[in-house]
Amino acid sequence: MRILCLDIGSRRIGVAISDPLKITAQPFCVLDLQKEDLYSCLDKIFNEHQIERIVVGYPVNKFHPDKTTEKLQKIDEICSELERRYKVEVVKWDERFSTKAVERVFKEDNISWQKKKKVIDKLAAVYILQGYLDFINS
Repeated sequence: MRILCLDIGSRRIGVAISDPLKITAQPFCVLDLQKEDLYSCLDKIFNEHQIERIVVGYPVNKFHPDKTTEKLQKIDEICSELERRYKVEVVKWDERFSTKAVERVFKEDNISWQKKKKVIDKLAAVYILQGYLDFINS
């Protein structure tokens, strides 16, 4: 059984998946919501892998943690649909600094923005999932 992680953005969703022992997170793919349907893609992932839980990056506002934004409402709606559709636990995991952490790594390299945006979302999902895996394994 594996854990799937989604880093939900307005245009793209980074996807990472755990190894079967739930020790490490690996990049899986990036879904472009303008070209692909989220649930069609997830249906394929669920058919090919034994997913027992989904971790969703949840961007809590560090200054106003109780404030609900339009982005959080969208993520809440997706989480509800994931639970209903796939009958698995969905965990909302604080991801405030995941994209920034990955961007910092890329800032040190001379890589074009075109190449960066192809991988940054799935690496942010890896960062989120690895944090979650480290937490549950500690």
